[in-house]
Amino acid sequence: MAAGLLAAALGTAYANTVPITVVCPNGTGVGGVTICATRSDGAGPFCGTTDNTGLVLITVPSVDAYTFCLDTKTLPKGTTLVGDACVPYHTVDGDNPPIEYNVTGGDICGTVGAFCWETGGGTLDKLKGNVVWSFGGVIYPGCSSTAAGGGNLNIVNHVTGLHFKGTNFVVDTCRGGPTKSPKVNVNIIDWHGVGYVSGDDQSKQTPVSFVGTFMDSHESGSGSDGLYIKVLDGSGNLVFQIGNGPDDLDLLTTGNVQIHQTSCGK
Repeated sequence: MAAGLLAAALGTAYANTVPITVVCPNGTGVGGVTICATRSDGAGPFCGTTDNTGLVLITVPSVDAYTFCLDTKTLPKGTTLVGDACVPYHTVDGDNPPIEYNVTGGDICGTVGAFCWETGGGTLDKLKGNVVWSFGGVIYPGCSSTAAGGGNLNIVNHVTGLHFKGTNFVVDTCRGGPTKSPKVNVNIIDWHGVGYVSGDDQSKQTPVSFVGTFMDSHESGSGSDGLYIKVLDGSGNLVFQIGNGPDDLDLLTTGNVQIHQTSCGK
């Protein structure tokens, strides 16, 4: 929503200007990152560098097709890009939607390390009394970053038939406060990874990348535990999103999320 409002505010004031943000899973903007655009005829590059909020405005000379590329060499030490560095984009006169790059790791993104893991399942949202989303999975089973590729997660949209499967996970942060469900000293886990989406025809699978967050607030989790996930295809297009951000999650209708710390000292 914030990105949409940003685009609306900037669109009329900056014809052929594209707002671009580079952000961590916790919403922190990443400054000092260089991004360049090249026009379809090879003209360019037209470059800019993000400010301390993670924003850069790049103005291009005409309405046309461009490729925007993030220079990964300019990312802060220890920080990695989630998804592709280059994004195809077609500008329009006066109303260009923003491009968002997601990064993880490093001091700026608040990497704490993998000292928690997650299990859970349930449903989210209802449409005319019927469940919209259901999910289930585990991240870093037994507090292991290598077991089962770091975890697995299935999410199904019962309205559209979309089926998401996360196959490889990296935990970015374990944060928050203590709970007794079970007894832990953190209750939020942020993560990213890769997987695929499919529809009713499971043979047609589209590779995707994603960032997400689980929150364990109460036992049971209905109305209190939460999920955020943002899924992008290989071109950087949004496939689907649940929740508004890592600190503004969609709360469970039924089910439970549990953050664990057992085995994390081994």
